[in-house]
Amino acid sequence: MYKLKFGYKDTATPFIKDVNTFTFATDLLLRGVYTTQPEEDVLVFDTESDLNYAILAYNGTASLEWKSV
Repeated sequence: MYKLKFGYKDTATPFIKDVNTFTFATDLLLRGVYTTQPEEDVLVFDTESDLNYAILAYNGTASLEWKSV
């Protein structure tokens, strides 16, 4: 499994982080990329190719950090 963490600005509330992360996950789902959201700012992918697609598809302002778990 692969974990993608979004580094939102300090001014973002937990609710805003959750909404933004969920919106991106929904956008990925519409493109056939399945993911889970265990935390407000984390998405987990089953395959490395799904993670790579998400990294390339992301166009937000948060920084991204990823690792294998």
